[in-house]
Amino acid sequence: MPVTFISRGYDTTDAGLSKSVWADMHPAVGTATSGVRSPMDWKVEVAVGNARTVTIHEGRGFGCGVVDKTIEDETLQLAPVTTGTRWDLVAARRSWLTNPGATTFTVVSGGSAPTLPMARYVSPGHIDDQPLALVPVTPEGINAADIIDLRCWTGNGGGIVANHELVKDYLNQVGTHVTINGVLWIRRVDENDAPEWVQGQSLYGIGAALHGAPAGLGDFLIQAGSFVGTTDGAGYCRLRFPKAFPNGLLYVGPSNGDGWASGPGVTFASAGSATINGTPNFWGQSGYGSKAEWVYEMCRADGTKAVNQAHRLNWIAIGW
Repeated sequence: MPVTFISRGYDTTDAGLSKSVWADMHPAVGTATSGVRSPMDWKVEVAVGNARTVTIHEGRGFGCGVVDKTIEDETLQLAPVTTGTRWDLVAARRSWLTNPGATTFTVVSGGSAPTLPMARYVSPGHIDDQPLALVPVTPEGINAADIIDLRCWTGNGGGIVANHELVKDYLNQVGTHVTINGVLWIRRVDENDAPEWVQGQSLYGIGAALHGAPAGLGDFLIQAGSFVGTTDGAGYCRLRFPKAFPNGLLYVGPSNGDGWASGPGVTFASAGSATINGTPNFWGQSGYGSKAEWVYEMCRADGTKAVNQAHRLNWIAIGW
């Protein structure tokens, strides 16, 4: 028997949409198209002792301006298959066709490949299916280890977290940032204004930054290249990044890019910036590395400065 959904948001004149309900639902409905609240909410698992049957755990979810709550588990039985594997989608279906609207759990029959079925409804305000899991059905039943979790979670900061890359098939709005198994993916437009997914950078750990103070481990930016320059009469040179980092600089890593031009054993180091009475002197912040550039010294193998020396510098810089 279907579980009872406690839903808010279908009807904007809903008398049950109290201050406390709105305060609870607004952070969720404003962060992503859809999602669930906690790790076990609406998790899809194989129902023990029932062939081709899954259990959807109780919990809370949201989608397209509606928040829902179930207070007991629901079981759904999937249709049999005689040969091969059929990948069915378990979803939370929201329908605005009735007044005020209703949410139910449903199964959308799929094909032989683990992809979102074409029959899935994607029409907020009419009928919309929130993906929860892809379930492989075989003649023998369901292998629990093969279920693909398509749920996602959101929180403060606006980022989305998910467990499988297939969520990119429905979280595909330009501007989306989703972290999948520790890897940040960003939905952007390319030079031809076509949407594309690119990997962002989420670092495992960070130390002190060259300039500024990063707020966390995610959304770092990486630039790299090969720069041809000539040191000045004191052995210094300036590298300007192709794009200034928006907020700060974490790291610059230089290496010799041409042993013939500069000679073997040369080293590159930050020029540094002495301070006098608390005021940066000479190179200023650029001597350590700024958001836009880095000033460095070039030394030969014997430690002397390489003055007026043409050279090639291969470099990588991380900022945010």
